[in-house]
Amino acid sequence: SRINTAPHARLHRRMALHQLTTLLFAVIASALVVQPGTRSLGTLKVSDAGLGTLNLPLGDEQPPAAAEALAAAIASGCNFVDTAEAYGFGVSEKQTAWAAEQAGVTIGCGEGQLAVATKFAPVPWRPGAESVVDACRKSAERLGVSQIPLYQIHFPDIIQPLSVFGLSRRKDKEYWDGLARCYEEGLAANVGVCNYGPAMVSEVHDYLASRGIPLASNQINLSLMYRKGSAATIERCNELGVPVIAYFPLANGLLSGRYDAESMPTFPKSLTMKKYIVGGEKDYPDGGYQPLLAVLRRIADERAKTVPQVAINWCMCKGAVPIPGARNAAMAADNMASMGWRLSEVEVDALEEAADECGFEFSSGGFRLE
Repeated sequence: SRINTAPHARLHRRMALHQLTTLLFAVIASALVVQPGTRSLGTLKVSDAGLGTLNLPLGDEQPPAAAEALAAAIASGCNFVDTAEAYGFGVSEKQTAWAAEQAGVTIGCGEGQLAVATKFAPVPWRPGAESVVDACRKSAERLGVSQIPLYQIHFPDIIQPLSVFGLSRRKDKEYWDGLARCYEEGLAANVGVCNYGPAMVSEVHDYLASRGIPLASNQINLSLMYRKGSAATIERCNELGVPVIAYFPLANGLLSGRYDAESMPTFPKSLTMKKYIVGGEKDYPDGGYQPLLAVLRRIADERAKTVPQVAINWCMCKGAVPIPGARNAAMAADNMASMGWRLSEVEVDALEEAADECGFEFSSGGFRLE
């Protein structure tokens, strides 16, 4: 009988391809130089866009995709990465540290270093200020640094499991005390918040100012499909001089340009995204976001850009630092090509008018801003 050697041949080809990819990545990484940024987040000078890590696989602390995406982002001029302890219970922070090591760059605040931001999760079992300090130390350990460039509170203390019984106790000010201590003890070079609305960002700004500490940033959900819900917060941040970091600049992939009636996301993402893409449900008119998609595609074609690049650039035009996620090197490089140019006022107006024509905003993900 004949022996089927095809499986062995395929295995050898895959191994050879993997070895070649590893070699090419090593060559590319050895030539990577972290470029200085132009946007200020406290003492940090960051690039116009950063790399979000939420989309990376969390089942492996050393996934090749993470290293390749970071290397591609750095090669494209990015020097800012955002992660969180809540992403895989610390796995994302370890991935970030490993990917930086693979790319031959160090995490830090200085020129030629990678500015990394991470976050404290204010969950109910964390009693107060000491919880923030302890969590900051553990995040620093996972990142392999003695000082975190930017340490943020992930969201207000809104998880109140006993509120159904009329029992709740918000610990926001205690967490602010912990955040301030991280700064004062040198564990964090800069401190910020996430998902804070106009009232909350004003309060934390004033609290930190009373201790001589600047509020470096407020990270919020912001995209062409979520403008109105963020408008008051952006206005207040501008008044306070607090820079805005924009997560979900592509509305969880809605503004990637990949989806329309003939090309839907795979299950289960299709369940939550269908109403935005084609509409036809309560509060979501027929046609979904097609009016905006048409303008995005037109501007992208006219500028020889991609749809995601146009959508991300819009966030920059609003003064924010967008942090789009990327699952691989190609996606990271494409997203970072949103830097180095600007939409015109006419184009910005056309995009916003088309977004208004859709008649709804993207609400899958993010927090209600207080």
